[in-house]
Amino acid sequence: MMSDVRRQRRLEQTVIFLGLLALSLIWLTPFATVVLSAIRGQGDLLARGVFSLPKKIAWGNFAEAWSTGDFSIYFRNSLLLIAMKVPLGIFIAALAAYPLAKLRFRFSGAIFIFFLAGLAVPVQVTLQPLLVMMKQLGIANSLFALVPPYVAFGLPFQIFVLRGFFRLIPSELLEAARLDGASEWTAFLRVMLPLSVPALATLCIIDVLATWNEFLIALVLISAKESRTVPVGLLQFQGEYSSQYTLLMAGILISIVPVIAIFIFLQRYFVAGLTAGAVKG
Repeated sequence: MMSDVRRQRRLEQTVIFLGLLALSLIWLTPFATVVLSAIRGQGDLLARGVFSLPKKIAWGNFAEAWSTGDFSIYFRNSLLLIAMKVPLGIFIAALAAYPLAKLRFRFSGAIFIFFLAGLAVPVQVTLQPLLVMMKQLGIANSLFALVPPYVAFGLPFQIFVLRGFFRLIPSELLEAARLDGASEWTAFLRVMLPLSVPALATLCIIDVLATWNEFLIALVLISAKESRTVPVGLLQFQGEYSSQYTLLMAGILISIVPVIAIFIFLQRYFVAGLTAGAVKG
């Protein structure tokens, strides 16, 4: 009887493993084609296709993509944008989530639903109004034009996460702070935010990656070369009649290096933030 149970369990584990292996291959195939295309010459790629091994490794594609693609400018712009947007967006979300989680007032539920409704708004329907608005404000074609929409579209999810996390923090801690003479602002800064570091760190990582990878809004609002971000900058490898596929793929690999580095070095904070709410709940 025990042998049958073990055999059944081993069979289930084998099926799960094979399924996960198949999914991994599906996910890794596009990445493999990018790598194979980035390390070969343009003629070799067009003649033999993306799934063949390169005749000669062309490491110079990366240096050429960096220099001809002006990646130093685009990296600088993306990093400046992250520095402006991420702290501002998360702080505003925390300010909104705190009263929704810990203070009792009329229409708090309706306000929370109003914020959640922002998750259902497609970015595409706001592009034309955003472009007109930024031109009227005189900040179109600058990095400042990207900060307001990026913050606005990030708030619904961030408020949703922080409100749920704030509700897990015992209200007795806030009551003790108030009895000691702390104002709501002090309680928010000195009690709520320090206890919410796992959630804040997780949102910070997600926000950095989302801001780094965002393409559509930046494409519409930014046309000046000196203000482009990394995803938009990759477009210059594609022409109307021809494209530099090998340099484009090399540029893509260069652009994902920061993303991979973030996951490698901050993975434990990301996992801790995702699991903290589940453990406490």
